[in-house]
Amino acid sequence: MRLVTLLGLLLLTGACAGGEEPVAPEEVEAAVVDPAGPTVQRVLPGDVARLQVVQSPEVGAVVADREQYTLYRNEKDGTNPPSSTCLEPECTLVWVPLLARGGQFLAEGVDQSLLSTMKRPDGLEQVTLAGRPLYRYVDDEQAGDAVGNGVDGQWFAVAPNGDKARP
Repeated sequence: MRLVTLLGLLLLTGACAGGEEPVAPEEVEAAVVDPAGPTVQRVLPGDVARLQVVQSPEVGAVVADREQYTLYRNEKDGTNPPSSTCLEPECTLVWVPLLARGGQFLAEGVDQSLLSTMKRPDGLEQVTLAGRPLYRYVDDEQAGDAVGNGVDGQWFAVAPNGDKARP
């Protein structure tokens, strides 16, 4: 609770210093409690994952989610069997796993035989393409962005066949 109060005080002070209206304390607490905002829960467990192929200006044809945001693969993840190395909140808040319960997905332009799910340690099912778990990058600001491509030499936009996307 101290952290919420301290952050709220800092936000209120910053808002006042900038000449803007102060933020109500309940709004500050809500923002601090869920710092990742709605991005983290774009695809809830039980939802049907919708995948499609879109053209990214940076890397060409990529697989995207229902909102046309680029999906990524991690080179450190296992493929046989599929497994994720992105398990801790420090990772999953930045690289949001694409979830779908029971292999429920619709895919336009993606070979259905390449799609599956894998069970994460928390029991949720993550969509895989060609054996690789799929993620959405939180710093992609709009549909078609591929800002995460090449991050840390291990994260890459995924092509419709499951390979790394290439321009």
